[in-house]
Amino acid sequence: MAGVLLLLLAATATAATKKTAAPPLDPPMTVVVVRSSVSGCEPDCPQWIAAEGRITPSTTALFRKALKLAGKKRLPIIITSPGGDVDAALAIGNLIRARKLDVAVGWTFFTGCWPQQKDCKLPKQQAGVYRGSALTYRAYCASACPFILAAGQQRLLGPGAVAGVHQISTTMIQDRSLYREKYIMVKGKKKVLSRTLVSRKPAKSYVTTKLAKSHRRKLTAYLKTMGVGVELIGLFDKAPPSSIYMLPPNEAASTKLVTAFEPAGSLVDNALCRTATPAGNCVKLEPAKP
Repeated sequence: MAGVLLLLLAATATAATKKTAAPPLDPPMTVVVVRSSVSGCEPDCPQWIAAEGRITPSTTALFRKALKLAGKKRLPIIITSPGGDVDAALAIGNLIRARKLDVAVGWTFFTGCWPQQKDCKLPKQQAGVYRGSALTYRAYCASACPFILAAGQQRLLGPGAVAGVHQISTTMIQDRSLYREKYIMVKGKKKVLSRTLVSRKPAKSYVTTKLAKSHRRKLTAYLKTMGVGVELIGLFDKAPPSSIYMLPPNEAASTKLVTAFEPAGSLVDNALCRTATPAGNCVKLEPAKP
């Protein structure tokens, strides 16, 4: 039996989350393909993907673009980053693992122009590929960056480079929304016919470092997929979001975040292209047509 048709104004509060980890002044990450400029490598030189800077939601698209340029070549990732967006780091990690690529903490010394140079215009014959050499000393992978490092088949951390973690801060943003609800009562139970948003205003927000169960499950599943110990998550609490806990070698190794303590350059050494079976990141240039 239907009751009287009523109109009701209902006020509700909804919450959304936004992960933050890196200082806003750090430049957004650049992701480019690089060919070794070390003397003696041509015409068959190692190449890699240089990823440097803060991880943002748009960084995933930059990785897709670089991977597309790499084609079927298995170019290692050489990364230095203060961290940034956790969800983007996880998405990037999945792209890397799908390609079975190696990751090393390091940075690229560019020969000629570099990605953030405003007047940089690569010669047409380089086809979007920069030139440079891979270095390790003073490289770093912190905050959300270790999630990208975790995705590598090989995960390298060389002398003078560091990897670090801290608590993940989550900003809970609340809205107060006003709805107009149209309903009828059927046998003492409410049956909603329509619900229309009337207004939405910001309420309050707060920051928490307590990982929600859903977030913890997501990170745990990711690390297990990558073959990294879930005890890494426990190390997050070693430092607040404003600081970094630098992983000592024994913890980097025991959590399997690092598989070898070798310099980034070992993945892009000229010798890799001089063997009977060249490495998967060796690219031979064809002689220019007359």
